[in-house]
Amino acid sequence: MAFEYEALVGHLYVAGGRTIKTTPPGTLCEVAPRRAARGREIDTIFVLVLPSGTIAPNTFYEQMALMAAERYFSQGGSVTSALREVLNTLNHNLHEHNQSGRKHYEANMLVAVMRSEDLYVARVGAATMVLRHADGTQITVPANFKDDDALFVAPLGVQPIPEIEMNKYALQEGTRMIMSDANIIEITKENVTKALTSDNMENLLDDFKTMVTLQIQMMAVEFVPPDEPIMMPAMTGQSSAVLNAEIAAARSRVAAEQAAEQARVAETAAEQARINSPRNRLKRRATSAAVAFASSAGHFLLAMASLGGKLWTKEPTERRRKANSTIVTAAVFGIPAVLAITVLLSWVFNVGQTAFEQCVADAVEASNVARSIDSSVKSSMIAAWEGTERIVNECEDIRPDLPDPTLSEIRREAQAVLDRLNNISRRNVTALFPAPDANITSMIINGLDLYALDSTNNLVYRLQLTEDGGALASTPQPIPNMRIGARVEGYTIGRIVDIAFATETSQTQILALDENGVLISCLPSFINQCEAQQLVGTESWQNPIKLEIFGNNLYILDTGATEIWRYEPVGTTDNYANPPEEYFSPVSRPAFLTNAVDFVIGTIDPIRGRVFILYGDGTATSHFSGEPVAFAFGSFPDALSLEEVTAQAMYLTNERISVAFYFVSRPSRTIYKTSAGGSFAAAYRVFDDSLFERLNDVIADVENEVIYAASGNTIFAMREQP
Repeated sequence: MAFEYEALVGHLYVAGGRTIKTTPPGTLCEVAPRRAARGREIDTIFVLVLPSGTIAPNTFYEQMALMAAERYFSQGGSVTSALREVLNTLNHNLHEHNQSGRKHYEANMLVAVMRSEDLYVARVGAATMVLRHADGTQITVPANFKDDDALFVAPLGVQPIPEIEMNKYALQEGTRMIMSDANIIEITKENVTKALTSDNMENLLDDFKTMVTLQIQMMAVEFVPPDEPIMMPAMTGQSSAVLNAEIAAARSRVAAEQAAEQARVAETAAEQARINSPRNRLKRRATSAAVAFASSAGHFLLAMASLGGKLWTKEPTERRRKANSTIVTAAVFGIPAVLAITVLLSWVFNVGQTAFEQCVADAVEASNVARSIDSSVKSSMIAAWEGTERIVNECEDIRPDLPDPTLSEIRREAQAVLDRLNNISRRNVTALFPAPDANITSMIINGLDLYALDSTNNLVYRLQLTEDGGALASTPQPIPNMRIGARVEGYTIGRIVDIAFATETSQTQILALDENGVLISCLPSFINQCEAQQLVGTESWQNPIKLEIFGNNLYILDTGATEIWRYEPVGTTDNYANPPEEYFSPVSRPAFLTNAVDFVIGTIDPIRGRVFILYGDGTATSHFSGEPVAFAFGSFPDALSLEEVTAQAMYLTNERISVAFYFVSRPSRTIYKTSAGGSFAAAYRVFDDSLFERLNDVIADVENEVIYAASGNTIFAMREQP
């Protein structure tokens, strides 16, 4: 059954204690459009975009929701990889906007995808979800609403790489889902459960409406079989794109009322964001402590007054009783009040100063403890210095705009010790090419020519290197015929998938493959003289991501089709007019090929002709003529275990003097090097970790011992030897 369930959707929008009779901006429910990518035809996406910090115009959240749906349905591959790509892209765009100096915006975001009987959920920032099945099972995201650290994570636009929480659940008939902002935590678990078990969606929303005190933005969904009768009025088969158009028309008729409501919403949301900020949570804790102390002081003074009364030998006169009563009252209530006001004023006029100084003292103490540990107890040293680094991070979060020399020195020492213990080599890097508004995702090198694919602007650059490989010999040049929209021999070039060198042909060529199967080939010496041909059999493609050339054969890694397509040329020409062959047989195909991120082919004995596939979890497999060959990365130090590594790309140095693998892990900001057999050789990081926050690809010049890393819009050069 193609469509196991349909979704009944409702919305609740409360601001300033008033219910607003319109769909909250940034909410979207969208079924697959007619031209969805292959594999997306039966998917339904639910999007909730929420304010964080400065309130943006409503169109900002609406456009983010629409962009999320459009990008998801245009992506092939697995649901999780597509959701991750959506959130990474939106975060990148928003972070770049904020870094440009324009008005700073952030957003919390929750995205869910229904595919058949499965529900995939991705979350960034302070957004929440409650899922209740018909059998009574109830799940929340995050798992514990009372855990502030889990709930109030960094929103989109704050960090170069977002913190994405991914989950997958099995749906049942009658499962109900609530997607909401963090204000749902004000409602007790019992009341949430009561609302979720209401007779129908209308009563569910009414129940929540009565329980919200100030504000909430919510989407409620019930999953029912397609033939289930609907017990409440609902529009059927209408896309959110149509609904959004109708909403926009309705808004234009009530513009005056909406303007006033939006002002109140902005004011309320800004106040809520201020209250829920980590800094103000710390203030509340301090204030609570001050109040508790004041209360204790008051009780103590009251007890002392009572004791003094008992010790007095003479019965006080009425006038004295009144005076004593006044003094005691002033002592009981006045002193705590003065104390509370003093604490409050110290926070207002000197916020964080004492906390920062205490934090620095803690960091110094932690570093002293770490230095005192016996160097032979490696695990204890690692734990101590990692703990010291965490304290330094906390201190810098308190005063991020004012570096402290003591903290900087402690960080450098901790980094040096941990690097030595963990077999990490730190290197300085040179920025060769910061391309404007770019994202360099793929690089290839041949001699002193380096080519880079900018996936944001969909064009290829040529970089000519100096003799030592450490700098550029000339200004980088975009290749006119290798960019989206270019016309080459009658073909209009689409989005470029990948680039490769053909070195085993009559003359070396640079190749680029677009998503439509058009192959462009140019001569390095004459980059304006290019040819193009249409590959056949592209109707079988689903998600081609990488291109390799071996022995004049063309290999394309297609994770959507779980296959590597092999094109053989006609005769001795470079014309790929024949349909592709499947590299794998049904029996030999790797089980997790959908999770592959890159592949390379060995051109030097003893690994000539062997295909190596890298997966997102840092593992790799090897194959020869489609059949598996034993291979695995191994002999890694304990601290650099690959169990928690996320890999993005790999490179194989096909040079007789040094055959080695390099692969990159963006979360750890590390370039790993192994032998041809997969044994650990080195792990490289840079002194300024932020430079590798968007690490995408790696290549190497064996002769000059230079590693090139692509991170975001910049290509960096790094010497292997210090």
